[in-house]
Amino acid sequence: MKETQNIKTEELKVTDKVIALMGPTGSGKSTFISTISGADQGVHDLMSCTNEIKAMRVRVTREDEDIDVVLVDTPGFDDTYKSDYEILQMISEWIKQAGYKNILLDGLLYLHRISDNRMAGTPLRNLEVFEKICGPQACTRVAMVTTMWDDVESEEMGDMRERELVTSFWKPMIDRGSKVVR
Repeated sequence: MKETQNIKTEELKVTDKVIALMGPTGSGKSTFISTISGADQGVHDLMSCTNEIKAMRVRVTREDEDIDVVLVDTPGFDDTYKSDYEILQMISEWIKQAGYKNILLDGLLYLHRISDNRMAGTPLRNLEVFEKICGPQACTRVAMVTTMWDDVESEEMGDMRERELVTSFWKPMIDRGSKVVR
């Protein structure tokens, strides 16, 4: 059983490994954290479930060493209640507050539903904003994560969409060192 704890920004420790999750509403950010932590993040309906930034410390053991990983759940872009601008302000403020304690992001996961059959304008704008947040230097700490593979018509269709993401939409991030993960 993993040891988990919801924490506030002021409770962050310099030794924490901080990983933020970003992406559109419904891309699986809260579900990812629930799966990793074993703690229910309350994902049960169609409304956006994350309306504020939440951080959860998960103690994991790796090679006989305990590591505290802080998973930062952010409201999704295209949120039910907040504009993308408001969400970016929230994320920016959270990062600034963490920075006062000399806490930096160790990684950033951008989640994207592979089941989406179009790359509409909103996800494209989200990616542009995401690139601006990360900056070219930070891209090596970014993983572009495809989710919802169980909801895609066929694995071949998912593979085709993933190739298009890699060769087109995510190419600028990948060229700067970002990874792609399923």
